[in-house]
Amino acid sequence: MPTIKEIFESMPQYVNKEKIQGVNKVVQFHITGDEAGDYVVRVQDGELTVEEGTADNADVKVTVDSETWKGILSGNVNGAVAFMTGKLKAEGDLQTLMASQSWFDFPG
Repeated sequence: MPTIKEIFESMPQYVNKEKIQGVNKVVQFHITGDEAGDYVVRVQDGELTVEEGTADNADVKVTVDSETWKGILSGNVNGAVAFMTGKLKAEGDLQTLMASQSWFDFPG
């Protein structure tokens, strides 16, 4: 399994550009645990960029442990269950968070 940093850095290559046409959103991720870090995912007019750091203007802010996040991305952890059990916390535009699940075509 790649590291959290590698996962975020690879996101632009797995984005489905058709699914983000007309989307203009900023998602802030605060990763805790063994691979702690902050990442900003920006979607603007069919393009997605990722950068380390924080964004003041995030539409939604997500806090999640690195192992839980890897589990969600690999399909071993259900994101909705993680949210309902408090393993994934989000504040702001939760519709953006739900929609972001369809933005990517990850392998495997």
